Amino acid sequence: MSKHSLTKTICLAMAAFMLVVVAAFVPSVRAENEEYAYIGGEIIGFEAEVGGALVTSANDFNNGEWRVKSIFEPGDLITCINDCIVKRTDDVVEILNCDDFPKNNVAKVKFVRNGAEFEKEVVTAYDSDANRRVLGVTVKDCVCGLGTTTFVREDGSFAALGHAVVDGDTGWTVEASGGRIVDANISGIVKGKCGMPGTIKGYLCNKNKGMIEKSGKYGINGRISLSGTSMHYSAKLGGRKEVSIGSAKICSCIDGNKRFYDVKIVKAFPQKTKDEKSMIIRVTDKYLIDLTGGIVQGMSGSPIIQNGVIVGAVTHVFTGDPTMGYGIYADWQR
Repeated sequence: MSKHSLTKTICLAMAAFMLVVVAAFVPSVRAENEEYAYIGGEIIGFEAEVGGALVTSANDFNNGEWRVKSIFEPGDLITCINDCIVKRTDDVVEILNCDDFPKNNVAKVKFVRNGAEFEKEVVTAYDSDANRRVLGVTVKDCVCGLGTTTFVREDGSFAALGHAVVDGDTGWTVEASGGRIVDANISGIVKGKCGMPGTIKGYLCNKNKGMIEKSGKYGINGRISLSGTSMHYSAKLGGRKEVSIGSAKICSCIDGNKRFYDVKIVKAFPQKTKDEKSMIIRVTDKYLIDLTGGIVQGMSGSPIIQNGVIVGAVTHVFTGDPTMGYGIYADWQR
């Protein structure tokens, strides 16, 4: 048996070099109070709704008589205009250009900045090229990216990512409900190195795989199609009570196949409240290090399995050492 073999409790047989899984996690006895789930590792695309119109850029503009300074800043979330709720970018266009828009071209805008809500009167401008009123801002209504599923229950409920969705343009953190899960195609891997985290290169497809019910500080939860999940591998869904210092595995489809890679849990923090940095892990698997350098962006959510139990998920990589990173306890992903 190769050094990549999992313990007998998770009954997994592997080929020595390629770490190909040929048998399933088969728990021998399931206690009534224990929960089991399918092991994740699948790389998904997500489109997380922000709950309004997120300002990505704002410019001063000339309304024909004087220069109007924008009150908006990148990261502001527009939630209401003239008492009309804003949920999508199209709502902004429709409200500004409705027939009963005020004759003075002033919009009453509610927006959130750094967690505080504001209401301001904003002078709109007319964009002759687009033939419509504008606020002088560029906005988006969802944040897209790649991540990894941690576990999927038999009813299709899932957890993924393990940390907050952050908009790359503004640094804004998505804490809202709604959105969708889509297929993702991997086009390449940028290996991580000291001082420069690596990343999975890929793109999102239009094919729906599921829906996001919650996106917050500890990742994404929702419903996903079981057809895209390997139902051969299931394990007890545990957490901080099952974690110990020592050898473990992470699961990932980063090379196109579902594989289990050797890691070591080097520190487990005692936590009674939720925290996205629950433990420190080190990648020891030579194949994964040769492939990626260790942990790369896009692997967030990769399940951590120890003694046949899903104990958590990968969340962050150390910039100074891509073989090291943080993980979150599975407790906090539920």
